Amino acid sequence: MASDVVYTAIRQYLDGVNATPPAWSVTPIQYENEKPVRTDDGNNPPTATPWLMIEMTGTLYSQESIGANTQAQNRWDEEGQLFGHVFVPSGTGGVTARQLAKQFADLFRGTRFLPDQSLEFMDASIGIGAIGEDTGNWFRISVDIRWRRMEA
Repeated sequence: MASDVVYTAIRQYLDGVNATPPAWSVTPIQYENEKPVRTDDGNNPPTATPWLMIEMTGTLYSQESIGANTQAQNRWDEEGQLFGHVFVPSGTGGVTARQLAKQFADLFRGTRFLPDQSLEFMDASIGIGAIGEDTGNWFRISVDIRWRRMEA
Protein backbone atom coordinates (compact mmCIF):
# COMPACT_ATOMS: atom_id res chain seq x y z
CA MET A 1 0.00 0.00 0.00
CA ALA A 2 1.24 3.47 -0.82
CA SER A 3 0.98 5.85 2.12
CA ASP A 4 -1.74 8.48 2.24
CA VAL A 5 0.91 11.18 1.71
CA VAL A 6 2.02 9.68 -1.61
CA TYR A 7 -1.53 8.87 -2.74
CA THR A 8 -2.76 12.39 -1.95
CA ALA A 9 0.17 14.10 -3.70
CA ILE A 10 -0.36 12.09 -6.89
CA ARG A 11 -4.12 12.55 -6.87
CA GLN A 12 -3.87 16.30 -6.31
CA TYR A 13 -1.42 16.54 -9.22
CA LEU A 14 -3.69 14.61 -11.58
CA ASP A 15 -6.88 16.38 -10.48
CA GLY A 16 -5.38 19.86 -10.50
CA VAL A 17 -5.64 20.70 -6.80
CA ASN A 18 -2.08 22.03 -6.84
CA ALA A 19 -1.77 22.54 -10.59
CA THR A 20 -3.57 24.70 -13.10
CA PRO A 21 -4.99 23.10 -15.14
CA PRO A 22 -5.21 19.50 -13.92
CA ALA A 23 -2.30 17.38 -15.11
CA TRP A 24 -4.76 14.85 -16.58
CA SER A 25 -7.95 16.04 -18.23
CA VAL A 26 -7.86 13.84 -21.32
CA THR A 27 -10.15 11.12 -19.96
CA PRO A 28 -12.18 10.47 -16.82
CA ILE A 29 -10.13 9.01 -13.96
CA GLN A 30 -11.27 6.04 -11.91
CA TYR A 31 -9.63 5.92 -8.47
CA GLU A 32 -9.44 2.86 -6.25
CA ASN A 33 -12.63 1.92 -4.46
CA GLU A 34 -14.69 4.81 -5.83
CA LYS A 35 -17.77 5.12 -8.01
CA PRO A 36 -17.12 3.88 -11.58
CA VAL A 37 -16.49 6.49 -14.29
CA ARG A 38 -16.97 4.19 -17.30
CA THR A 39 -19.31 5.52 -19.93
CA ASP A 40 -20.31 2.24 -21.58
CA ASP A 41 -23.81 0.96 -21.34
CA GLY A 42 -22.70 -2.66 -21.23
CA ASN A 43 -24.07 -3.38 -24.68
CA ASN A 44 -22.52 -0.84 -26.98
CA PRO A 45 -18.88 -0.21 -25.99
CA PRO A 46 -17.83 1.34 -29.34
CA THR A 47 -19.75 4.49 -28.31
CA ALA A 48 -17.85 4.61 -25.01
CA THR A 49 -14.94 6.94 -24.34
CA PRO A 50 -11.51 5.91 -23.03
CA TRP A 51 -10.88 6.16 -19.32
CA LEU A 52 -7.94 5.85 -16.93
CA MET A 53 -7.83 3.77 -13.75
CA ILE A 54 -5.29 4.71 -11.08
CA GLU A 55 -3.84 2.22 -8.60
CA MET A 56 -0.87 2.52 -6.28
CA THR A 57 1.10 0.06 -4.26
CA GLY A 58 4.02 0.24 -1.89
CA THR A 59 6.95 -2.12 -2.35
CA LEU A 60 9.19 -0.94 0.51
CA TYR A 61 8.97 0.95 3.78
CA SER A 62 12.36 0.75 5.40
CA GLN A 63 14.61 2.56 7.83
CA GLU A 64 17.89 3.87 6.41
CA SER A 65 20.55 4.82 8.93
CA ILE A 66 21.82 8.39 8.77
CA GLY A 67 23.60 8.20 12.14
CA ALA A 68 20.80 9.32 14.44
CA ASN A 69 20.71 8.08 18.02
CA THR A 70 17.48 6.09 17.68
CA GLN A 71 16.04 4.09 14.82
CA ALA A 72 12.95 6.30 14.64
CA GLN A 73 15.10 9.41 14.13
CA ASN A 74 16.80 7.99 11.07
CA ARG A 75 15.57 8.35 7.53
CA TRP A 76 12.62 6.22 6.37
CA ASP A 77 12.32 5.32 2.70
CA GLU A 78 9.09 4.40 1.00
CA GLU A 79 9.03 2.98 -2.51
CA GLY A 80 6.28 1.74 -4.74
CA GLN A 81 4.54 1.73 -8.06
CA LEU A 82 1.90 3.92 -9.64
CA PHE A 83 -0.28 2.13 -12.18
CA GLY A 84 -2.26 3.96 -14.82
CA HIS A 85 -4.50 1.53 -16.69
CA VAL A 86 -5.75 3.02 -19.95
CA PHE A 87 -9.00 1.49 -21.21
CA VAL A 88 -10.40 1.91 -24.71
CA PRO A 89 -13.43 0.15 -26.21
CA SER A 90 -12.65 -3.32 -27.57
CA GLY A 91 -12.41 -3.46 -31.33
CA THR A 92 -11.12 0.11 -31.71
CA GLY A 93 -7.44 -0.82 -32.04
CA GLY A 94 -4.48 -0.17 -29.76
CA VAL A 95 -3.10 3.11 -31.06
CA THR A 96 -5.27 5.38 -28.91
CA ALA A 97 -4.52 3.32 -25.80
CA ARG A 98 -0.77 3.52 -26.50
CA GLN A 99 -0.93 7.27 -27.14
CA LEU A 100 -2.78 7.85 -23.87
CA ALA A 101 -0.43 5.51 -21.98
CA LYS A 102 2.62 7.42 -23.25
CA GLN A 103 0.98 10.73 -22.39
CA PHE A 104 0.31 9.48 -18.85
CA ALA A 105 3.89 8.23 -18.41
CA ASP A 106 5.27 11.57 -19.62
CA LEU A 107 3.39 13.43 -16.87
CA PHE A 108 5.83 12.01 -14.32
CA ARG A 109 9.12 12.35 -16.22
CA GLY A 110 11.60 14.18 -14.03
CA THR A 111 8.97 15.29 -11.54
CA ARG A 112 9.17 15.60 -7.77
CA PHE A 113 6.28 16.26 -5.43
CA LEU A 114 5.70 17.46 -1.88
CA PRO A 115 7.05 20.73 -0.45
CA ASP A 116 10.44 19.15 0.29
CA GLN A 117 10.59 17.47 -3.15
CA SER A 118 10.98 14.11 -1.37
CA LEU A 119 8.65 12.18 -3.69
CA GLU A 120 10.40 11.38 -6.95
CA PHE A 121 9.40 9.35 -9.98
CA MET A 122 11.77 7.01 -11.75
CA ASP A 123 11.51 4.31 -14.42
CA ALA A 124 8.27 3.65 -16.24
CA SER A 125 7.09 0.84 -18.46
CA ILE A 126 4.19 0.77 -20.86
CA GLY A 127 2.37 -2.52 -21.27
CA ILE A 128 4.80 -4.73 -19.36
CA GLY A 129 2.50 -5.67 -16.49
CA ALA A 130 -0.03 -7.78 -18.37
CA ILE A 131 -1.37 -8.39 -21.84
CA GLY A 132 -4.37 -6.23 -22.70
CA GLU A 133 -7.69 -8.04 -22.53
CA ASP A 134 -9.80 -7.75 -25.67
CA THR A 135 -12.47 -10.38 -25.10
CA GLY A 136 -14.68 -8.10 -23.02
CA ASN A 137 -15.94 -4.56 -23.55
CA TRP A 138 -12.57 -2.93 -22.90
CA PHE A 139 -8.98 -3.22 -24.09
CA ARG A 140 -6.35 -2.17 -21.52
CA ILE A 141 -2.74 -1.03 -21.66
CA SER A 142 -1.10 -0.39 -18.31
CA VAL A 143 1.61 2.06 -17.35
CA ASP A 144 3.80 1.22 -14.35
CA ILE A 145 5.82 4.06 -12.83
CA ARG A 146 8.24 3.49 -9.94
CA TRP A 147 8.35 6.12 -7.20
CA ARG A 148 10.39 6.75 -4.05
CA ARG A 149 9.93 9.00 -1.04
CA MET A 150 12.69 9.66 1.48
CA GLU A 151 11.42 10.95 4.79
CA ALA A 152 14.13 12.24 7.13
